Amino acid sequence: PSRPQALAPDELSARGMTAATSPKEPEEVVIEEIVDGEARGDSPSSDLSALHASKAKAKDLSYYYAQPDAAKVLPADAVIRQEDPLLRADGLGPKKLELSTEVDMENVRWLDTFAFSDDGAVVKLYADLPECIKGASVECSFDRFSVLFLARLPASGRTYGIKIKERDGWILEQERIDGFAHEIIPEKCKHRVSSNGERVTFTLAKLDDKEKWDELRKKHIRTTIPRS
Repeated sequence: PSRPQALAPDELSARGMTAATSPKEPEEVVIEEIVDGEARGDSPSSDLSALHASKAKAKDLSYYYAQPDAAKVLPADAVIRQEDPLLRADGLGPKKLELSTEVDMENVRWLDTFAFSDDGAVVKLYADLPECIKGASVECSFDRFSVLFLARLPASGRTYGIKIKERDGWILEQERIDGFAHEIIPEKCKHRVSSNGERVTFTLAKLDDKEKWDELRKKHIRTTIPRS
């Protein structure tokens, strides 16, 4: 048999055939030395790092938006917590914070003129203040037969107070002196300072809502006994 003859390139192309090519020689690998830091995109002349590029594209939706800035300097008065903020949490809701400065009870200007009205299940107690107490630090507490209200003005330092309380040491009701005429429910009582800051209104919840209050304070039993 005769050996196949090699075809010219133009003949192979005409027949839809291609000639086998020899393997390509391996390409030359060029290794370029770069300055330390440029590999991370942190070159001083380039701001295309992953962090900056992400922030520029996604704005506040960027993954890096909430990441702290290592170069940020804290102010001189910054307070860094040294304990877990949940350490003191008890799950029982917010607590009333104590005032940073205790009230000097000897310098309190006590008010002793009141008006009241019996409104069925509650008694309204009104007290007019000698000046506006807007912005004052206010404390108010109730007990079975008493109320204590303190308002301290931050600018002048003056403190106004309202105090109705029974004397200590009594056991039987007939021994009780002063305080409210009848018993109240402390946890249902409340107070409100008027919008002009010159009046405070107390809402006293009666223990017995059918009991009529003809007087605000409990009188001393000796003062109610007619003289012969």
